Amino acid sequence: MLAVLGASQEEDRVYSQLVTAMSATETELAAATGIAADQVRAALAALIDRRLASRTPDSPARFVAASPSVVESMIAERFEELRGAQATLDRLASQYRANSLAQVASGVFEIVRGIDALRECSLGLLRSAKSEVFNMIKPPVIAVQTSERVQPDPSTRGRLIFETQALDEPGNLAAIEQDLRIQDELRVHTRLPIKMLAIDRSVALVPVAQRNTTPVGVLVRESAVLDALLALFEHVWATAVPLHVDSANSRAPAGPSVLSGDDRRLLSMLLAGLTDEAIAAHRGISVRTVQRKVQALMTVAHVRTRMQLAWEAAKQGWM
Repeated sequence: MLAVLGASQEEDRVYSQLVTAMSATETELAAATGIAADQVRAALAALIDRRLASRTPDSPARFVAASPSVVESMIAERFEELRGAQATLDRLASQYRANSLAQVASGVFEIVRGIDALRECSLGLLRSAKSEVFNMIKPPVIAVQTSERVQPDPSTRGRLIFETQALDEPGNLAAIEQDLRIQDELRVHTRLPIKMLAIDRSVALVPVAQRNTTPVGVLVRESAVLDALLALFEHVWATAVPLHVDSANSRAPAGPSVLSGDDRRLLSMLLAGLTDEAIAAHRGISVRTVQRKVQALMTVAHVRTRMQLAWEAAKQGWM
């Protein structure tokens, strides 16, 4: 019982015996507890110091235990001290975890602030690529414009996913066609979850605030977070639609195709979700001409609706 107050076993046993006997001499306590006389004497001295026992003026001297309520009060005070110590320890542990996380994060995350800094970071990443470039592009494009001729090393493979809305801007598709490499694959998604530029599966740049006065991005290096971002890219890639463009470096369709390159381009833009008006603007033709060409494709595919046309194109491997 008294151990929580720092007392020894001998003190605990002597105090318990005093409470039971009401009062006792050193000799009586030694006989009752089986503790050596010198240890009883030391235990009594310690109990007196703790205000848990007192000496009577009798001869031989007798000893009386303090009320158990005194012990209860002391234990309550000790509990209060322990709660305070626990609160302090909790704060220190929280600070330790925060410092440890900050130390780990400092090697994983790097904040990039401002348009110029984001631009330089993006260009530096593209120039440093050795094997792969993954890019998810959605408006608004802030750092590197689609119309800029920025390409990675010729040995790198590129996989680019454009949000449909990013192709609405006149000139964007022409710029893509101009810079397309044989190593590049293009796909379009109706709605991308994030923007991201990832290089060699070792680093990624993700914009996190672009509506404020100062755009901000995060550079993410090898970590579980980067693994999650790359997995997200693969998931979006699997659900995106291939985009065919008019370029000498365009990939040929997987199987035999009855469609010309011009037809494949029109069909891929249609499957990418571009409106007839947007397709007409990119092609430099009228909306009526677009609709007539789409109808001709439906005739070739022996279907009645655009949805059926998309299904047949995928089934036949025309893209």
